[in-house]
Amino acid sequence: MTRRVFFHLLIASTLFIHSSCLYAMGTLPAGKSVSLRILVNDGAKNIRLRIKGHYKIVDFESGEVLRQERNLRDTALSMEDIGSEGIRILPGRGSRVYINDRQFRGEIDIIKSEKESLFVVNHVDIEEYLYGVLYHEVSHRWPMEVLKAQAIVSRTYALYQKLVSKNKYFDLTSDIYSQVYGGRTSETWRTRLAVNLTNGQILTYNGKVFPSYYHATCGGSISDASSIWNIDIPALRSKPCSFCTLSPHFSWKKELRLKDIEDKLRKGGYNISLVSIGILKRDESGRILDLMLKGKESDIELSGNKFRLLVGPNIIKSTNFEVEIKNAFIAFYGKGWGHGIGMCQWGAYNMSRKGWKVDQILEYYYPETEIVRVE
Repeated sequence: MTRRVFFHLLIASTLFIHSSCLYAMGTLPAGKSVSLRILVNDGAKNIRLRIKGHYKIVDFESGEVLRQERNLRDTALSMEDIGSEGIRILPGRGSRVYINDRQFRGEIDIIKSEKESLFVVNHVDIEEYLYGVLYHEVSHRWPMEVLKAQAIVSRTYALYQKLVSKNKYFDLTSDIYSQVYGGRTSETWRTRLAVNLTNGQILTYNGKVFPSYYHATCGGSISDASSIWNIDIPALRSKPCSFCTLSPHFSWKKELRLKDIEDKLRKGGYNISLVSIGILKRDESGRILDLMLKGKESDIELSGNKFRLLVGPNIIKSTNFEVEIKNAFIAFYGKGWGHGIGMCQWGAYNMSRKGWKVDQILEYYYPETEIVRVE
């Protein structure tokens, strides 16, 4: 099996098992510097590369220097332009690397897949990675205490994923299925300040790194992590949250065509002509654990989380909803945005406005945890 075939299979299996994989606690690494590998492009026929400053391009496998120059004009790369399994771009000090007009710190791998597409992996220090995360996960205009809380939580989540990752080529993706990461292009001085003020700080439970989940808005109640994933610790248990009522996502309504729902289900492998949707079980926070899709010819039982992901997590904002079929349309009436586990970001925002400090915010959302420094 070639490296590129193996890489493609690893990506496919990682995405497939995402919602059902088993979780373990991670052991703190030795040393302060932590490098991450971020999948910033998960398959494209072409990518655009531009470099300002000195750089080297080396063979991904052998390390042979293929090119060593200063400045590279905007260049479109395809499979045919890369002779080996892939290349690694090593920028010189102060040089800037752009992939599809987005600037990234650190080194870049461009790797072939078996399906005639390219994968791009960014090797970057964890602190510099966070510079490019916070802007996408919270508003950079929010109070500094909530930005610091987000920095600690995001650092913990990233470190956990690195520690338990079974993937040989990347630790995290750059989308909503890990943490949204935009590289250097997404940095602001306030998000960099929040990262710097919390440099190296993470959360631990019983001295171990854990998956510090977070979400936009809980809608009044935090869910227990064990309702979705195979992890059960006090730090990720259900609790009330009265702090996110200011969120624009606290309550929502979405009306969709019945046909559009059926099309999305069909793409996910479920062929059904919907007649009704019945809610079978909810958790203590009100989120749907299981539902029944009744069809004209057959019925399908799905978890609430899987149904939401099939329809679209930005369409069905949470699994805390009521549903009503009206002729050719389905109306969803819901609360919150996200899986509802861990820190409620809008709740943390309101806490910070009321004078709560970063340690108080984190203690509320992740009880029995400790803030420590990786060193």
